Amino acid sequence: MAENGNVLEEVFKKETGRKNKGAVSAVIFDNEKILYSFYDGLIDKEKKIAPQADSLYMIGSNTKVFTALGIFRLLEDGKLKLDDPITKYIPEFSVKSRIGEYPVTIENLLMHRGGIQCDLYEYFVKKDRSYRDVVEGLQQTYRAAVPGEMFAYSNLGYALLGIIEERISGKPYVEFMKEVLFDPLGMEVYYDQEQELPESLGDRVARSYGRFGNRKQDVLRNIHPAGSCTYATIESLALVGMLLMNDGVCKGIRLYKEETIQLMKTLKINDELDETLACVGYGLFHHALDLEYRTGRTLGHGGDTIYHHSYFEFLPEEKVGVIVYTNFEAGGLLCRKIGDALFNAYLKEAGFTKKEKAERKYVSFDPKEYVGKYDALPAPIEFKIDSRNRLCTTLRNVPFVLKKDEDGWLCGETNALWTKLPPIAKKLKGIRFLQTSYYGHDVLVVEQKGIRGVIAERYKTPNVNTAWLKAIGTYACKDKDYKELLQKAQLQLKEGEPVLTLFEEGQKIDCCLDIVNETEAIVKGFGRNAKQTVEQRNDGGKYSILIDGTLLSRNR
Repeated sequence: MAENGNVLEEVFKKETGRKNKGAVSAVIFDNEKILYSFYDGLIDKEKKIAPQADSLYMIGSNTKVFTALGIFRLLEDGKLKLDDPITKYIPEFSVKSRIGEYPVTIENLLMHRGGIQCDLYEYFVKKDRSYRDVVEGLQQTYRAAVPGEMFAYSNLGYALLGIIEERISGKPYVEFMKEVLFDPLGMEVYYDQEQELPESLGDRVARSYGRFGNRKQDVLRNIHPAGSCTYATIESLALVGMLLMNDGVCKGIRLYKEETIQLMKTLKINDELDETLACVGYGLFHHALDLEYRTGRTLGHGGDTIYHHSYFEFLPEEKVGVIVYTNFEAGGLLCRKIGDALFNAYLKEAGFTKKEKAERKYVSFDPKEYVGKYDALPAPIEFKIDSRNRLCTTLRNVPFVLKKDEDGWLCGETNALWTKLPPIAKKLKGIRFLQTSYYGHDVLVVEQKGIRGVIAERYKTPNVNTAWLKAIGTYACKDKDYKELLQKAQLQLKEGEPVLTLFEEGQKIDCCLDIVNETEAIVKGFGRNAKQTVEQRNDGGKYSILIDGTLLSRNR
């Protein structure tokens, strides 16, 4: 255990600084208790209420860990098997398919490999919708991939798992989770919109704030099993970390058999590249951090609504973890920076050995062999040769010159003067690319600081037809419930390729399209939101586009 809490406090204050536009809560915990707690800012600016241990934040997709534990309770009780097709419990489940018929298993959904669409926002933001309605909504969508192959982080997949838990237990999801997890551990978790939370909570609720610290209301309403309407104290999430560290025991209570939790913490992979690429097991991410010190693997998750963000990572072998909560729109990156900084500072104070920086050795190569373009989200990636016969690319508007290392990776170096500024240089450090094969696809893997998160697919010439060319223009969502999610979209032709550019939650995403027919197109690429179908409609010259279950109308 690190002895110098003052050092950790200073790290917390340094990272938080002036970037806090709301409140930040953080804890370091081991397998038995909270070791250190840190708080900054205000959970309610109007009332000037500071965060405390019992403050309630929305934890977003960290709820998926709870849902996975619910599935493993049913597994341990013999009420389901991981290889069960989900139609055993949801017989009405079906999706349309252009690539054949395959069963989707519970294991596929736990590992975000169900081959189904990732999101249908209509079922998550509309007041008259329930997450239980996604089964009906999915019937109108197309299969994106063969189940078990393409990792594509899916809120819909975990909504289906929540429905399965309800049908097997005969209880609403919330009651089931309270019975099997929350009440036995004394966890405090609520599934409601902010304005619907019990009045008895008083001033403990962290309010939602925008990018500049202005008061907001989160629009995600009905996504219970995927996480967005989940409020929890920071200690409640720490209790789950303790349960997993202790292989099913927490606060002296054994809730699971040791072998059950060991199975949950197992990373089952079908392709060698998955070991370091899509390291997602049964509701837990593996190796998601590249810590500065020598440790075993990391396990954990993360959670983001529009305005609330949560970081949950732990070392199961060393039995220590870190949790960070924030409650403002721009807090996602800060949440992760604080979490990483506290983790590294703790390991340093606890006497862990710092990793030695391996000297990277470069080899000669023919840049012409690597010239090519890849379809990816949020933007395509292209390798070109410059006037000095160097292989170059641009990533997030940053130009890179590429060198090949002895492991076969193309390592990016920035030459632009503005990229040499310390804050920018640190952000861009360690980016490299690998051209390889993955489940029969020619792909490009993008790694930064040891974390491989982006995968792109080799470019193919898209199909284009007149109907889609006539639909080119700027689109907007007329439904006010969606304005925080998807502000507008532009359908355009870029270098002969149809591209639907989405302006979504403050991000710009270029979806390169392959036209199927006059009304349907498929988003190119590999991974989340790739391979999904986009629908184009023409009602007497009034054009609209349907994507992620959201209808966009063309502006006049």
